[in-house]
Amino acid sequence: MKLFDKAINLFDKFIKADVDSENRAYDFYLLFGDTDENKSPWLKSNWYTIFKPYFETLLTPVDTLKETGIYVNKFKAENRLTKKDGEQFIYLSEMKLGHLKWDDKSHDKWTIENGSEEYFEHFELWTPSRTICEKRQIAPDIFISIANQRDFDTKRNVQFGCFIVVAVAKSLKIDARSVLAELSKKANIKATVVKSRRWGVPEKNGKWIFCNGIQDTFSAGIYKEQDLHSIDFNDVEFEPFWEIIYQQKV
Repeated sequence: MKLFDKAINLFDKFIKADVDSENRAYDFYLLFGDTDENKSPWLKSNWYTIFKPYFETLLTPVDTLKETGIYVNKFKAENRLTKKDGEQFIYLSEMKLGHLKWDDKSHDKWTIENGSEEYFEHFELWTPSRTICEKRQIAPDIFISIANQRDFDTKRNVQFGCFIVVAVAKSLKIDARSVLAELSKKANIKATVVKSRRWGVPEKNGKWIFCNGIQDTFSAGIYKEQDLHSIDFNDVEFEPFWEIIYQQKV
C-alpha cells in the first residue's frame, strides 16, 4: 500500500510540474514580421486569410480551446482641442472591446480594416484564459502575443513590423515547427526562431537576455540589451542560442 501511495504522489508531482506556473516547459518561438504595413497580422484580411488558419491549427487539438481568452490594446484617433489656446491635436482613445474569445465575432472586433484610422498596439492570447490560469495557478497550454513595432504618430525606422511570440507547452506534443514555418513563408516573416524555455524563468545566454517570464517578452532589450531596431536585422546572430526554422533570403 505504501508503494502504491508513493507512486500516486510521484504521479501527482509530475502532473503539477507539467502545468506549474513557473516551470512548465515550452517550445518558445519568436517571429519577426515584414516591414510592409500592408502585411500586418492585425489587418482583417491578413488575419482571416493568413494568420488565423495557422494559429487555429495549433489551437484546435487543445482541450482548453473553448476557454481561450484574448486581450487587445486598440485605439481610435480623435481630433481634440487644447483648453488653453484651442489648438487641434490627435488624441488616442482606447477602444473597449469587451470579452474576447477565439471566434469570428471577437476577431471582427479587434482586427482593423485597411485604411482605418484605428491603431493596433498589442494582442495577447491565453489558452486557457489568463483569469483561469491565475485562479488555478497554472501556466497556459498555448500563449501567443503580437506587438506592433510602430508608434501611431511617429514613422520611426523599424527593422521588423511586428513582433510575435508563440509558446506551446511541450506536453501537448504539437508539431508547431512545421505549422509556423509554413505561416512564416506565407506571411513573408523575416525570421522565425525557436528554443526551449520555462514559463516563468528569466534566462540569459550570450547576447540574448530575457529578464521576465514568457508572457512579458517584448522586443526591447532582448538582444545585447539594445533596441533591435537600431541594429541592421541581417547582423542579428540567432545561432547557436536559437534554432532557425525560417529566414528570408537576403
